[in-house]
Amino acid sequence: MEVKTMYERTMSKALGKNAMAKSLAYFVFREIIEDVHVKYNISQKEMKSMNKKAVNRAAAFLECMGDEEVIGSLVALLSLETTGWDNPKETDDTKGFIALAKESAEQLRSIKGKTNDEIYSRIQNGGMTT
Repeated sequence: MEVKTMYERTMSKALGKNAMAKSLAYFVFREIIEDVHVKYNISQKEMKSMNKKAVNRAAAFLECMGDEEVIGSLVALLSLETTGWDNPKETDDTKGFIALAKESAEQLRSIKGKTNDEIYSRIQNGGMTT
């Protein structure tokens, strides 16, 4: 049985359909709805239900991305509901997420091609910086 490296395990898990759907739902929805949860005293049960719905919708959207015509049709249909919305803008919030993702990606790149023993040795000898 082949042992996967830490890099391979991390990437396999991160790029899985479930992890991607949950991450997309969290990124787009969770922190925003948390403010509403506090302000309007939404119950934990209701929050859980909304989070599940967001994850399910994120998974469906990601599923459509594998087929250009399907995702194009979905976006065209959903765009009918968003014609009056402002276009997206980069904010301090989104810049922070992107900066964190880039920092994490650099750490991942630093272990790509390394064996688990090499990685553990680097950790024990002072960290993962390149």
